[in-house]
Parts: sequence; C-alpha cells; structure tokens
Amino acid sequence: MANCIIYIPEVGEDLAHWAMTNASGELVSAAQSGKLSEASASVAGKQSIVVLPGDNVLLAEAEVPGNSAARALQAIPYALEEQVADDIENLHFAVGKKDKGNHYPVAVINRDTMETLRDQLDDAGLRPTEVVPEILALPKLDPATSGPVWTGLIDDHNAVVRLNGYKGFATDPDTAEIMLDGARQEFEEEFSRGIVLFHTNHDTGEFAVDNLDVDARYCESRLGLYATGLANSPRINLLQGDFSYRQQLDLAWKPWIWTAVLGLVLLGIFAASSLFDYVRLGDQQERLQQQITQTYTETFPGTRARRPIAQMKQQLKALGAPVSSTGFTNDMAIIAAAFSTQPQSSINSLGYRPGRFDIDMSTDELPSLDKLKQEIEKNGTLRMSVQSTRRQKDMVRSTIRLESSQ
Repeated sequence: MANCIIYIPEVGEDLAHWAMTNASGELVSAAQSGKLSEASASVAGKQSIVVLPGDNVLLAEAEVPGNSAARALQAIPYALEEQVADDIENLHFAVGKKDKGNHYPVAVINRDTMETLRDQLDDAGLRPTEVVPEILALPKLDPATSGPVWTGLIDDHNAVVRLNGYKGFATDPDTAEIMLDGARQEFEEEFSRGIVLFHTNHDTGEFAVDNLDVDARYCESRLGLYATGLANSPRINLLQGDFSYRQQLDLAWKPWIWTAVLGLVLLGIFAASSLFDYVRLGDQQERLQQQITQTYTETFPGTRARRPIAQMKQQLKALGAPVSSTGFTNDMAIIAAAFSTQPQSSINSLGYRPGRFDIDMSTDELPSLDKLKQEIEKNGTLRMSVQSTRRQKDMVRSTIRLESSQ
C-alpha cells in the first residue's frame, strides 16, 4: 500500500517536501517541494506520515516497573522531570514499546509546537496516521557481519544521528563530530564501531571520530532515506494522548453519547406508543362498527346488516326522511372519529331521528364527557348535550343527544 511521506523542515512555516513510497520502503514518485496544502492534495485519500525536524524532539528513556501501560503513561513525565528543561505541564510525552527491563523509550516535545503543527495540518486538510521525529525516521542499520551501526544524515544546515535503539540527537554540522564523540563515550557498552553518514551535498567535509569508522555515502533525497527507515525500523508516533486523532474524536463524541442514547430510548418509546395507538384505534374502530351494526339491526329488525351505514341511509330514504346525500354519513364519521379519541368511552346503543342522534354510552369519569363534547363539536356541524348521567359501579352511564347545528 502506497503512503505519502511529508517532511516539514520548520513547524509553523508553510513549506513541505513530500513523496510517495511503497510498503518496501522505496520511493514510487519524485520528491516534491511546496506548500503543505499542495502536499495534502497529493495524498488524495492515501495514508500519510509526517516527519518533524530532529531538533524539535528530545529522545529519552524512563524505567517504570510493572505491566500497567496506563500507570506508566502517568509516571513517565515525573520520571523524566530532571532531564527536561521546561515544566512537564508544558511538554508532550509520547511513549514507545517497553523492553524486557521495564524501560520505555520516550519522545518529548513542547506542547506549543504540537499545537502549532496540529493547526497547520488542520488548515491544510491533512490527518496523518503518524507524526515521527526525524531521528527515528532514519533507518536502523544492522549489518550481519559487523553488528549494528549508527546512521546519520547531514546537509548544509543540520546533522541528525540515530544511535542504537531509540536513541539519537540532532545538531548543526559544525558540532556533529563533538556530539558523536560524546555519544561514543556515553554508550560505551552499546558502542557501535561504525556510522553510515548520508549527506545531501557532494562537498561535505570529512568526519573523523576516534575509534569510530565513518562510512560516508551520498543521498540524493532525504525522503528516500526516511522511506527506508519508516518501513523497517522501530519508531515513536507523537500522535498520542491529547494529540491523538482518535482521542480527539472520542472527546468530541463523549458529551453526546448519553444524548444519543436518550434519543434512541425516546424514539423506541415513540415507536411503541405509535404501535399501541394503532392497535388501540383499530380495536376501537372494530367495536364502533359492531355497535353501528347492532344499532341498525335493532332499528330495522329482520334485515341483515352488510353495510349498515349505507343500508340505514336507504331505509331512511324509503321512509321519506329528509336525509342529505352526505349529512348522515358525515355525522356518523364525526361520531366515530370522536369516540376513537376516547378509548375509555363506548357506545351502548344509538338511536337516530332526522337531524338528531340519541346515544346511550359509558365512560370512566365526567371529564371524559367534556373531552368527547369538544371532539364532536370542533367541526361545527353537530352540537352535543347531556340528557342524563348516573354512576354505575366504576363507570359513568350517560345519555347524550347530538343535533345538527346547521
């Protein structure tokens, strides 16, 4: 899978160098230079790794006993407090993989630098998978014949050296020899007898360090060197803790988690309530249809009710009742709709005379009659009056009269 390696020479400056690389650590495109937004356009959905200048990052090591990674992350800043010049609150600590002796490799960088970088990347539309210090982007060379060697990269302005493991430093070319000699003495037990020193300028002077073999090699592109190192060597990703994109996403979502859960619960309640209302109204409609059928058969005995409302209309016409083509049907629809909103009310019997309905009904409480009255009269075609009311066990038995208000 192709990746894009982006080198930012100075955090805060809108200049970047970038190239595409394959999984084997080989460049598959020419190195380019330009604005960070141009590098972002080249990524085009691919994964990207940002490399920072080595002088922005301090590489250290902290010993934290135990196997708790969370406890180690909390303890490491205090374990390194004496090794850093700034207050630990102003620093960002990124941790690598622990070795067998409870030693953690650590990369330390100023929080302001990381915040500036994050703003730069956001403005350019970049969201890299890793941000790696330049020192750890260099390849860790382990020739089978001579054992591990150090790796260095030098140009006109900077010298970056990767020692054994996660150790290394960045300095200017004039002090590179002094720093290398100091490193050789400091890491005597882990001493490597050689360094492969890559340089981007054919005119780079000779380096001489006591008891250290310097193998100088020309490097056409520092991005090619980074591609090899990132493909094959251990490193520390600075995108951890507050600067992890995943953690930022979690922090953005966490305040809304319970809101989302509550929304789903309310949606479930609404769906259940709607289903309950649908079933209840269906039952109410069926009971009302049965009551209409019963009223029809009681009013016109000896007839069979197939479509009771239409049949009642025909019977009334046959009797000479002045029924409009739609008045009786509309009134019955209004009555049915009103009772469907009052599931606690039911019709015991219904009597009809031209322009008037007399209904014997049952309900739970007197206020239900007022609600039924409001439902019936809201269309303005019927007027309801209560003829009689009596309590019967735990129900209220009432006779109501509905008359046309037109």
